[in-house]
Amino acid sequence: MPRKSSRGRGPRSGPNSKSASRNPTSVSGSEIPHGGGGAAPAVTEGGEAATAEALDRLRVSAGAEVAPVGMPPLEAASSSGRDEVCGSLEEEAVRKLQELVGLGGEEVELTEDEAAANDQRQEDEIFALEAIFGDNIVIFNKKEGQRSFQVHVHIEIPDGIDVSARLNYGSGSLKYGAGHDADASDNLVYKFRVEHLPPILLTCLLPSSYPSHQPPLFTIFAEWMNKMMISSLCQMLDTVWEEQRGMEVTYQWVQWLQISSLSHLGFANEILLSSDSACDRDHGDKRALSHNALPDVIIPRMMRCNDDKCHEAFLRAIHDCMICFTEFPGTDFIKLPCHHFFCSKCMQTYCKMHVKEGTVLKLLCPDAKCGGVVPPNILKSLLGEEEFDRWEGLLLRRTLDSMSDVVYCPRCETACLEDADNDAVCSSCLFSFCTLCRDRRHVGETCMVPEEKLLILEKRQEAGALQEDQLKFLNELRSIKTIMKDSKMCPRCKMAISKTEGCNKMSCCNCGQYFCYQCNMAIDGYEHFRGSCVLFPQEEIDRWEMRMNPRAQRQVVAQVQAEMFRQYAHPCPTCRQPCPKVGNNNHVFCWACQKHFCALCRKPVHKTSQHFGPKGCKQHTTDP
Repeated sequence: MPRKSSRGRGPRSGPNSKSASRNPTSVSGSEIPHGGGGAAPAVTEGGEAATAEALDRLRVSAGAEVAPVGMPPLEAASSSGRDEVCGSLEEEAVRKLQELVGLGGEEVELTEDEAAANDQRQEDEIFALEAIFGDNIVIFNKKEGQRSFQVHVHIEIPDGIDVSARLNYGSGSLKYGAGHDADASDNLVYKFRVEHLPPILLTCLLPSSYPSHQPPLFTIFAEWMNKMMISSLCQMLDTVWEEQRGMEVTYQWVQWLQISSLSHLGFANEILLSSDSACDRDHGDKRALSHNALPDVIIPRMMRCNDDKCHEAFLRAIHDCMICFTEFPGTDFIKLPCHHFFCSKCMQTYCKMHVKEGTVLKLLCPDAKCGGVVPPNILKSLLGEEEFDRWEGLLLRRTLDSMSDVVYCPRCETACLEDADNDAVCSSCLFSFCTLCRDRRHVGETCMVPEEKLLILEKRQEAGALQEDQLKFLNELRSIKTIMKDSKMCPRCKMAISKTEGCNKMSCCNCGQYFCYQCNMAIDGYEHFRGSCVLFPQEEIDRWEMRMNPRAQRQVVAQVQAEMFRQYAHPCPTCRQPCPKVGNNNHVFCWACQKHFCALCRKPVHKTSQHFGPKGCKQHTTDP
């Protein structure tokens, strides 16, 4: 049975690592942005729609499962450590290695001592590799006295790297375009950035003469490299063996692939994806495995691999919640599609609050500058079943409310479609009604305005002839009349909104629409208040100054008291302003000149302890 490796120590990324960002790049006047916008621009006049469709497929496929390239099955390999690369790719690497063994070669005759020493050194080396690489190494069954294993080599990219590909849409499929030295007028450059690359698959078989006389037999597979690139890596591994002949080299091979392979291929700053030519496929190293897959397979796979590894790094790290400012491990966070993340407790409280208050249209990313949506699958995990059903119902209701031709049946509150004559028929109770007055349909008659209805019902109430449903309708009309008197209608959803204080830029709590409270016009920003409408009414400014300035508030109170109780006011000896006493206190402060004086002797007071006392005026007396 194959041995299973221990928990892996694979390369890790920083705590704030995010998914790959995709940036637009222009070549020959063409630009390919990755992400939300419209279709990509045309390469040629006739291939515009086809190219756009192919590029959209790249964007969609990056988040979906891409079927691996079919490979022959292999029964000897273990199934551990295969989360990065499809098992079929590993099987192909092992099958190719077995073919190389079958080709044969000169066998080195060893003495029993040399064979035993090599066997012990191989066992120690594999034991060390298994301890170092953990889940990134797969040990196969020992066959015919030979050991074999696979290592998933993760290339180290500390700061991320750009990946680009010259693309050309032809013959109904997306292919790699011409190089820099060819006619590239019909090419587009598709560029994206990654922090993790799909691993290089190094498969090794240790002959009995290793490490004393011969190197390990190996194959290299990298799904994003062409055969000539992989052949160059094979030659470098041969060079490492020549420099350390007679020593264990598999760890040095893995280290070199991790650290130096990109710079060796000239990819220090950017990786350029390309395909093999027919000549390259025939003359490349036999140990180099390349499937030469189309870009609409390789690019989404690279993006998905990067996203998966970034998510793994995020789960391992410790982060700060930007709501409660508490540290938690990544497993306790909810990460939104906009890449903002918050702890589960805060997100649960935040979502439940909006669902309880009915403000489901404001249930967005808690980041103030974002506004990204919270997906339904995340909401379902945070809310209970009853709360999630309420969220769905409220969202449907808010969506219907935003439609101008949707009204609700006055009998059963079922959503109905309004026709051109302002009439509607309920599909549930079949009630035909007027959408203006919400009464039964009246063809050829004008609607009765709410004021007329209110007057008629009030007269009936005085006569005591109102039924229960009419009384309920009367109270509803009175409520509407009061609301319309003290509020404004949202220009978008017609929700009645009252302003208690603040500026005239209002935000609807139902649909989030901004509007001017002075003219009731829908706005976006503050440019509207450069015209006839003012942002802050003068009475609001005065009220705010009164609240923020206690001295001014005391002055107003003193003025009012002086006017109301003029006979009890005491004129200031400095400015003659009448000032009332506070209770029975003869120490009076003049709000006009900011001076202190005595209400008994009308003299200025500089120090309270010197003026009032046994030898001075009494500080507290009652006015006659």
